[in-house]
Amino acid sequence: MDEFAELEKELLETKNSSDTSLQDVLNLLKNGKLEVDYILESVNEELTSGQKWGWLVLGIVLTPLFIGFFLVWALFASGTLKNINSTTRTIGGIYYLRFCHSILEYEYKNEQLVEAKLTKLNDKSYVSHGWKDFGDNGQNLAFYIYCSGNYGVELGECNGVIRRKEIFQEVYQKVKDFCRISGLKNYSKVTNKKYAKWIKEMS
Repeated sequence: MDEFAELEKELLETKNSSDTSLQDVLNLLKNGKLEVDYILESVNEELTSGQKWGWLVLGIVLTPLFIGFFLVWALFASGTLKNINSTTRTIGGIYYLRFCHSILEYEYKNEQLVEAKLTKLNDKSYVSHGWKDFGDNGQNLAFYIYCSGNYGVELGECNGVIRRKEIFQEVYQKVKDFCRISGLKNYSKVTNKKYAKWIKEMS
């Protein structure tokens, strides 16, 4: 990728910010001139005015319940209600870029960049598991890419009940694939016998 040598040098010298170098990477991705090595998450969705009003009404109706309050809060926090009478197109993703050994997180709303972050990985970065709260007392097993400091990027969450084995193995395959592509170590120590058996079945 010699044509990107200068860009790579700039990226390796920058910190996590939406500076010119990061904008160059976003432009290259948008124009299809730079391939990503691993997709952690990809978003390409359209929310119409009717759908926005529908979610708002549903949230208000369910406000006495916790889920209704959370729904209304999420609509406001995401900026969805700012242009409630128009369609909003959201494009974004979380990608691993091997050439600069970094995680790119970005989001466009109606072609306007609203969030962008480039997090470099180093020899202290690794993959491990943790527990993610849901509901009142529930927890799901999740896997994270731990970058610098305490910052972690979610790699996958095992949130199935009926298809728990299939979902676990699907998520753990993502862990294996990402570690193989990125070279990061997998320090997950899943001691649960059931999970250990499912991992062994994948070997």
